[in-house]
Amino acid sequence: MKDDLKMTVIGSVQSNTNGALIAISDAWIEGLVGLAGFTHAHILWLADHERGDCILTCPAPYTSSADDIGVFASRSPFRPSPIGLSTIRITAVDVQAGLIETPYIDACVGTKILDIKPYFPSTDRVGSALIPAHFSHWPGTLEASAEFDWASEFREPENA
Repeated sequence: MKDDLKMTVIGSVQSNTNGALIAISDAWIEGLVGLAGFTHAHILWLADHERGDCILTCPAPYTSSADDIGVFASRSPFRPSPIGLSTIRITAVDVQAGLIETPYIDACVGTKILDIKPYFPSTDRVGSALIPAHFSHWPGTLEASAEFDWASEFREPENA
């Protein structure tokens, strides 16, 4: 395995009055050509705002379950490789300015963007996906997630 891998930051998350902007650096703007034809995209980002040691098992982080959970069964930013993944709804793409507008992304303002991939229902949507029973009350779609009370789903860390 190659240990000298390099990642390139192509932009960052910014805020605006309509939600968030993915601002792409000048060198990568041309890569946005054609993205406006898509309604959704996957955004890969660097989870370095809350960098800490990788914790393999976290004590029961969800209010709906008393079970501990492993890092690979969570979206914790404390990972072996600090890479975040978000699926966003695209409301506008301005190729000239290098901007993608979205109502919401679960990343902080200033977060570094590593890559953008268009959402293809034929390969990205899973019709038979299952989740643990204690998550069964969570929204079934990205659109429904916007109105969900996510703050009530997580326990406060014991050391907070």
